[in-house]
Amino acid sequence: MSKRKKPTKKKKKPYKKTGTDWVTTDSDAIRARLPKEGEFFGVVLQILGASILLVKCLDGFTRQIRIPGKYRKRLWCRVGDVVIIMPLYGMNPDEKGELVHRFRKNEVRWLLNNNHIPEEYAL
Repeated sequence: MSKRKKPTKKKKKPYKKTGTDWVTTDSDAIRARLPKEGEFFGVVLQILGASILLVKCLDGFTRQIRIPGKYRKRLWCRVGDVVIIMPLYGMNPDEKGELVHRFRKNEVRWLLNNNHIPEEYAL
């Protein structure tokens, strides 16, 4: 008769992969993504449906942001989330844009402590 092997437990990793950056879970060392050239911080004001959000940007404009297909099922946005957006420069850059990154609570706290976003943007 053949012997069955006991299932082995998976070891928990001390980190989580979030998008393009690594965020450690056991310490206060946070590596948050900062906006590159042409990108802005924003806060989600309203969810309009069909993967479209209304976002108040740090440059003063309120834009309709589209969630790209690679993030649609993977990244869920709520009202009050801090995001990085890229305006659509070919069309109306003051009215339309595209979502690039969504921040988690600990990343928003880090951005506030390091003065990257004003306090009224962290709801």
